[in-house]
Amino acid sequence: ILLGGGTLGNGEGRFSDKVIKVPSKRGPQALRLLLDDYDTNSNKNENYLAYYDRQGKNYFYELLKSLADTTVMTPEEFIDWGHDEAYVQAIGVGECAGVVIDLISTLLFESEEKIDLAKSAFDNSHFSDSIYHAYNASINTAKALLLSENVETNSQANIISLFDEHFTQTGKIKLPSSFADTIYQINKNEPTENFAQQYLAESISLLKIVQTYREKTQAHETVS
Repeated sequence: ILLGGGTLGNGEGRFSDKVIKVPSKRGPQALRLLLDDYDTNSNKNENYLAYYDRQGKNYFYELLKSLADTTVMTPEEFIDWGHDEAYVQAIGVGECAGVVIDLISTLLFESEEKIDLAKSAFDNSHFSDSIYHAYNASINTAKALLLSENVETNSQANIISLFDEHFTQTGKIKLPSSFADTIYQINKNEPTENFAQQYLAESISLLKIVQTYREKTQAHETVS
């Protein structure tokens, strides 16, 4: 979702900010949320561009972030616009396998983006936000690796338990403790600077471990 762009007059304008990604089927819901928020909180005669500047990018990220959670999606959200049937993921050789590989790469890239958000929040002493972004990055990273082995997931809790089942307990991925113990620290610690720093470091470490694992796996598949 891009916000904050527009014409400023006198032949001048500015580009929109990339605020957040949401599934396309949630676009109308996002638009309604944005318009309702503007209707409720804007000042008299304040246009949307001025309202965006006053509230700031992070305000709109927080407003829309619930729509960005792709770990739980309804069946209708898998049906493309203009189609009547749900998208069916076919995993195999050729184009279908390529699509899955691209999706895994996209998920890992999104993990990097979430880590960047966590770093930015930490640098600005927004420790709760940093922890939140680091948590999402770790969940996203785990989801990507599960997808690479054709493991279906349907919730964040499901991702956490399945990652341990398929990777840490089997020794494929070596972590200092279980993924569940690592990720659920968020429920046992206050959002202090020290914990935010530790939690972010663990999220970064997980991403690097998973990326290395993927590179080795892909290299082996190429040789085979």
